[in-house]
Amino acid sequence: MEGRGQSEGAFGAIDGSELRRLGRFAGALMIVGALVSVPAGLVLEPMPAATNHLIGLVALLTGLAAWFAPWEEMSPKWLHAAMVVATVEIAAGVVVFSDDYAFFYVLVAMYAAFVVRDRNVLVAYMSLLAVALFAPLSYDDEDLKEQAHHILVTLPVLAIAAFLVRYLRDTLEDREDQYRGFAYEAVSLAERIRGHPERSDADEDLEARLGRLAAGAPPDGGRDG
Repeated sequence: MEGRGQSEGAFGAIDGSELRRLGRFAGALMIVGALVSVPAGLVLEPMPAATNHLIGLVALLTGLAAWFAPWEEMSPKWLHAAMVVATVEIAAGVVVFSDDYAFFYVLVAMYAAFVVRDRNVLVAYMSLLAVALFAPLSYDDEDLKEQAHHILVTLPVLAIAAFLVRYLRDTLEDREDQYRGFAYEAVSLAERIRGHPERSDADEDLEARLGRLAAGAPPDGGRDG
C-alpha cells in the first residue's frame, strides 16, 4: 500500500460525502474528548481555577463547528486544520491541568492514521505529536522523572495504536480491491458467455453491467435491428 493516494493529495481521492464523514468524525472525537475531560479536571488536587475549564469549552465548540461544517463545499485541507487544532488544545490541557491529558494525543494519532493516505504526511503528524508529547520537558522541570514516566507510557501506546489503525485500514482496502477485481472478472466472463462484446473500460460502472446481465439485454445494448 505504499504511496496510496500520494498523487491525489494527503487524503487521497475523497468525494464530498466521504469528506463530510471524516470531518464529522473529527468533530465527534473533539466533542467526546472535551466532555470526558471535565470529570478528570474536577477531581484534580489542587482544584484548577474555573477559568481553566475554558479550554474544554473551546474544544467542545471546535468539535461542534467541525460537526456542523459544510464539508461538501470545503477543501480536504481543512482536515489538517482539525488535527492541528486538536493537538494544540490537548497541549493546552497538559499545561493547565495534568500530564495525564497527553493520552488524548493517542486519539489524534489514530485519526491521522485512518484519514491520511500519504505516508510522508502521516510521519509528519506522528513527529508533531511526539514533539508535543516531549514539550513539557522544556518548560516544567519540577518532576522530570514523573514526566518521563508519562512520556514513556504514552509514546509506545500512541505508536502502536496508529500502526494498528493504519494496518487494518490498508488490509481492508487491499481485500476490497481484490474482491472488486474478482467481481469484474466474473462479470466479464458472464458478458462473454452472453455474447456481449469485450469491454476495454475496466472502470465502467459494475452495477450497470450487472443490471444489463440481469435484464437479459442483447449484446448491442437492447437496440432492435
